[in-house]
Amino acid sequence: MQVYANQLDNHLQGPLQPVYLVFGDDDFLRLRALAAIRKRAAELGFNERSQFNQQQDFSWQDLLNENQNLSLFSDLRLIEVEMPTAAPGQDGSKALQQWVDSAQDALLIIHGPKLKADQQKAKWFKALTQQGVFVPVYTPQRSQLPGFIQQLAQSYGLQLDGDATALLSDWFEGNLLALDQALHKIALHYCQVKNSGAESSAAENTQRAPLQVSAEMVRQDADLQSRFDVFSLQDAILQGQFNVYLQRLQRLLETDGEPAIIHWLLQRETNTLNSVYQQQTQGEDTSRALQRHGVWKSQQHAYLRILKDWSPARSEALFNLLWRAELALKRDSGEDMATLFAHLGLLLIEPPADTFDFLRHHDLVVDS
Repeated sequence: MQVYANQLDNHLQGPLQPVYLVFGDDDFLRLRALAAIRKRAAELGFNERSQFNQQQDFSWQDLLNENQNLSLFSDLRLIEVEMPTAAPGQDGSKALQQWVDSAQDALLIIHGPKLKADQQKAKWFKALTQQGVFVPVYTPQRSQLPGFIQQLAQSYGLQLDGDATALLSDWFEGNLLALDQALHKIALHYCQVKNSGAESSAAENTQRAPLQVSAEMVRQDADLQSRFDVFSLQDAILQGQFNVYLQRLQRLLETDGEPAIIHWLLQRETNTLNSVYQQQTQGEDTSRALQRHGVWKSQQHAYLRILKDWSPARSEALFNLLWRAELALKRDSGEDMATLFAHLGLLLIEPPADTFDFLRHHDLVVDS
């Protein structure tokens, strides 16, 4: 079964399926879909949650063992597996197919980046979708963006006029996380909501009279300088200026720059570079691959310079750091966010030959 992200809320009003596969390159929409499934699962009594990441010393046998372990606290278990490369491999494919035949009293969520057409033809994918739901997450195209913005605004009790919608479309195309936070701030500013859209129910928001929002109200509430400062980190990365990157990062963090947006930007750059590198190794034209990932022609030279020294080890180190930064951001793991962001920038900006040794010495890179 396939359910698009904009249909997921309606689907979740009914009984849950045993498996959900949430895949897409837009992190905000993917995390939003995952949050909706988790919330519904909790309402239905899935109170025990286990999480795995394919890159974190993970063995697919761990998943099968988890299925066999009886819970001491709950009969219903939510088990999540993140696949950063959207490829389980031979062992993973067998384990997932075995899961379908043996899972009991458990809800399995598999999530990761966008699946290619051939991946959707794989045996593991077909086996899981026969028993569950595939939720593909697609970033709205420019023509679809106004409707998406209005729908997102409604979840915060806001009613945007045409000019406000057009303004937000211009500002936040390609950065839905920043868009969501901008709408949240507008709602808080005008005392319409106390919780984020993910935390407050649709029923709560629809009970309020929607706030009519004009373009002028959007302008008054927007902190444009902070928004452009975040993208100035990308400029420093592309220009290979690590000292400038550190200065801008420090300024952002000192002025309450949103760590989630910084993480989003660094993850987006890593995903773009790694995807283009993989396509490059498969013989695809690099310029064409960059263009397909939305890289402007004026920026392609900078990306090509970084890709010249790209490697699987560099990719692994970056994804490991991104994962740890996400844990620090969402679960307060105790690691210093500024340090993790600094090392991410170091690895993105043409690391010197001894950088990997330095990071490995400080336990920031997993040895292959």
